[in-house]
Amino acid sequence: MSQITPTKLDKLNTFELYKHYAALSSSLSLLTPDSKELALSELEHCARLRSSKIDGIHYHLTQHEKLVEVGAEEKKKLDAAIKHHKAEIEALRSILKEIRRRGFTDGNKITGKNYEFNISPLPTPSVEITGSIDDWSTDDQQRFAMVEEVITTTITKSLDGKNILRADEKIKHRHVPNLDAIKDAHAQGHILPKGVQVVQNHRITVKRILNTNEN
Repeated sequence: MSQITPTKLDKLNTFELYKHYAALSSSLSLLTPDSKELALSELEHCARLRSSKIDGIHYHLTQHEKLVEVGAEEKKKLDAAIKHHKAEIEALRSILKEIRRRGFTDGNKITGKNYEFNISPLPTPSVEITGSIDDWSTDDQQRFAMVEEVITTTITKSLDGKNILRADEKIKHRHVPNLDAIKDAHAQGHILPKGVQVVQNHRITVKRILNTNEN
């Protein structure tokens, strides 16, 4: 194709094509009739390439949108699988802790053929809460909840940092459980709010048993 400039249009990206088209268009009034014909031909070719680039954006955009959808669905499946396996882990750990609790073990050890578990109680229990504190009774909130206040201050200074131009302060409040009060009440045998329980934590470790006459 004949053109008035030596520019390799096929090598230009989208922005460069727009820039080249605008520059060439603005120079048309300065060209001779023969040169103007070449310039118009080059403009037409530039416009076709530019349109192709724009269409390409649509194709790639659609492709990536579909990939995001597929990835999101896969993430849901992975999250579900992880949740399932975490629940299985907790269920299996509960079996070990229950065996120990019922006194079926030799101290803290549960021994199989090839593996031995050691279940040792930790000194500090943990508090598990299901549901919202807002659903507790007023009396329970007074006894077992407290208000957490978060103050965020945004300071705007002059460029040299010497003068404070503005200070904006935001305060957020929310109800949070008073874990110490809950643990103390549990230790004294008091009734806790619905959905609140204090559980004994355990450290569970496992070691391989090396038998000299393994089958």
